[in-house]
Amino acid sequence: MLSYRHGFHAGNHADVLKHMTLCLIIDALLKKDKPCVYIDTHAGAGGYSLTSEWSQKTLECQNGIAKICNSKELEQLVPDYYKVIRDINDNTLKLENYPGSPYFAATLLRETDDLSLIELHPNEYHNLKYNMHFFKNVHVHHREANEGLNALLPPKYRRGLVLIDPSYELASDYHHTVKLVKEGLEKFPQGIFAIWYPVLGKAIDESYNFVRNLMKLNIPSTLQAELNIAAKDDDRGMNGSGMIILNSPYKLDEKLHKLMPLLCKKLALNDTASYKLKYLVAPV
Repeated sequence: MLSYRHGFHAGNHADVLKHMTLCLIIDALLKKDKPCVYIDTHAGAGGYSLTSEWSQKTLECQNGIAKICNSKELEQLVPDYYKVIRDINDNTLKLENYPGSPYFAATLLRETDDLSLIELHPNEYHNLKYNMHFFKNVHVHHREANEGLNALLPPKYRRGLVLIDPSYELASDYHHTVKLVKEGLEKFPQGIFAIWYPVLGKAIDESYNFVRNLMKLNIPSTLQAELNIAAKDDDRGMNGSGMIILNSPYKLDEKLHKLMPLLCKKLALNDTASYKLKYLVAPV
């Protein structure tokens, strides 16, 4: 589907969870000197204006980055997240712009690392190329996610991260995502695969079965981190989201154990907010 545009949702609570988790994974990859790869299958535009008509129409960032931009407690736990937020806002926390996953990765990774960004939507692709053109180790691909990932794997380096965060506009997207992960692991079995998913209203939520299907892949160190800023409603809204990390890096669980309760407290809409953090498949 090509109707989804992330500019309406940039900086919301789901972005905060996704990007803080991304920063922690990248930090783990940087512990070793050997270069790594980063592949983003649904890259979006790379960066977004929080003063745009789209962002102002939804004001979703008010229940996300706006709530935690000045949190010293969270900054101590995920300093790289705040480093990138400042970078895209001219070394301030004015919150005029919000970085997408590609911008986080390109800012934090090294020149020796290799980044590949896949985006199908024509307008988002052109915006992505413009926003990322000054990162010399970034390659932008105008391709469908499955086709692009299949072409890029196995990667040039044996270490790295594949980030998968579709829009899930169609119920079939969940099935296709599991298939994408399974096929990707066949070519890159040692790679870290991080998959974002939404937790939607009871009428349309697919998250329970989706998580179970990823668990059935039986990949060691499959870690789930889910944040709900309020209890599910009965209809179609998104009050939560989660990350499933397969082949999760050493001590990521410990870092998330410190982060998740604080993030839940900061972003909660009311006292029904909750979080999950657990291994779906244990480390070996």
